[in-house]
Amino acid sequence: MIHSTLAIYLFAGYAAPFALENTVMKRLSAPLCALALLALANTATAAQAPQLNNAQANQVIASVQSTLKTQNSFGCVAVVDSSGTLLAFQRFDGSPLGCVDASIGKARASALYRAPTLKFMQRLQNGEITVLSIPHVVALGGGYPLTLNGEVVGAVGVSTPKQEIDNQASQTAAGALK
Repeated sequence: MIHSTLAIYLFAGYAAPFALENTVMKRLSAPLCALALLALANTATAAQAPQLNNAQANQVIASVQSTLKTQNSFGCVAVVDSSGTLLAFQRFDGSPLGCVDASIGKARASALYRAPTLKFMQRLQNGEITVLSIPHVVALGGGYPLTLNGEVVGAVGVSTPKQEIDNQASQTAAGALK
């Protein structure tokens, strides 16, 4: 029936085959509505996931600064979001230039792989040299994931003259995040 109506419309010179459009729209409207609702639900879910904000990033930096003061040390601290993008950074007085990139790299690796960078260093020390070929991995301790409500929301990277201080400061700062 649709085809005969369409043929009559086209033969009679009508520009739009209304009967066909009506039937097609009825068939497509339910799936399109379902897709639209699904897209809105995904957006709402993403908005509810915890995210690291600037105040929390500064809280992490303050914790690292406190640890470095008690250890009479200096260095750099980087805080990144869950994608590894820099959110906050501090280079303390007397810190060498190399610690800038090292702290950012540690934080990024920890965020991307959701693991402390110390684990990569330990794997390398155990002879697993393929760790060096993993993209964006810094096989040094001092990178530690930051979690809120059990979800990784970012990471902190600390670079000082001593590896032990890097590990301690990053882990303590991650534990202080609220």
